[in-house]
Parts: sequence; structure tokens; C-alpha cells
Amino acid sequence: MEKSRKKTKRLERSRKLNGFLAVAGLVTAVSLGICTIVAVWGFPAPIQAQIDIQPDKNARTGTLHAGEIQEVAAGDFWVVMNQLPTMEEGSRECNIEYENPSTNHYSARVSLYSKEDGKLLGNTRRVDPGNYVEAIPLKKQQPPGEYPVTVVLELFEEKTPVGNLSIDITLRVLGEKQ
Repeated sequence: MEKSRKKTKRLERSRKLNGFLAVAGLVTAVSLGICTIVAVWGFPAPIQAQIDIQPDKNARTGTLHAGEIQEVAAGDFWVVMNQLPTMEEGSRECNIEYENPSTNHYSARVSLYSKEDGKLLGNTRRVDPGNYVEAIPLKKQQPPGEYPVTVVLELFEEKTPVGNLSIDITLRVLGEKQ
């Protein structure tokens, strides 16, 4: 009788272990599936929008260009930016040198779009007044040449969108002999 109790307890432990392993395997498979979907297609638009309005990790406090400071009226926005960014062939760092002066009332997210096909080349997250970003990482390297680019600045009051503006610039990618 004691042998059958031991055998019964062993079977119960074995069933519990098998159940636990099955649940752990299922959770792992679902997690890997979600990670694969996010890696291939990105986050759903509402989630990505919430991520994009977080402060940019590359933003630094201060100013890039010492010079005049002007007062900015409510509803206006002062843009300080490199209008002819130049980068080396093989690099993905675009030296946009975007500065959001401390006198501005709004935070901004900067996005670079190709004028040829409208595709997003690269962007920042939120840059608050009194901060600057020296470079924007592009999604892919560009071959040498000059590219017409539209810079879209999305303006935020805290995390609430309040407007946007666009500026046309030229992105210059230098080859080895330039």
C-alpha cells in the first residue's frame, strides 16, 4: 500500500511538472511571437506615438550656437537648425544641429523626409525648450550626393500636439574624393 502511495505522489508531481513546463513553453512561444512581430513591423501606431513623445535620449541641455536671444511670443516658434547638413559616405549620423531655444514655449519632434519619395529618413523624439540635438541617426546610409529633404517639426505643449511646420533643406553626403 505504501508503494502505491509513493507511486501516486510521483505521478502527481510528474503531472504538475509537465503542466508547468507546458505553460512555460506556451508563454515563451507567445513572447517570442510578439517580439518577432514588433521587430519586423514595429509597434502599433498609438503605442509608437507614445514612445516618440518621450524626451530624446540624445538631447543635451544648453545651446549649440552662442548668439542673440530673442523673445518668442505665445503661439510662435523659433527654429535654430543646420539648413545644409553634411555627412560622410557610410555614416548614418546627420548633423542637423537642431536647437530648441529656451525662449520657445513648445517642445518639438524633428523628422526628416525624402522629398523624392516621402519616406522617413530619420527622426528625434521630443526635444524640450533649452535643449539641442547635434545629430539625427538615419534609418539607412545614403550614397554620395545631394538630397532634397523636408524637415517636419511637430510641436507639443507637454505631451499634447499643438501644431507642426515644415522646412525644405538639402542633405549633402560626401564621397571619398569630395
